[in-house]
Amino acid sequence: MISIKNEDFCENYELFEKLCSMTGEPIRLVKDNCSDMIVMTADTFEKRRKMLDLREKILGADADTHLNFENDGIKKLGQYISELEKNGE
Repeated sequence: MISIKNEDFCENYELFEKLCSMTGEPIRLVKDNCSDMIVMTADTFEKRRKMLDLREKILGADADTHLNFENDGIKKLGQYISELEKNGE
């Protein structure tokens, strides 16, 4: 990801707009040597949002296959949590 000074972005907006459009990558704006904002085109934002939504659905579907509250009940939930805790250590 490209990092530029906030002032440079303001002075050369059209140039960086074109860069974002051509690369499809966001630009990090830096103010006082700290990351301040991330700028991207609306099209890139929508594509990334849709990708994140899809990943969320896939991960949710995966979790649903491992644990079905209606069929497994509270006892199975406790076992499932115990297994997660063991694997996390």
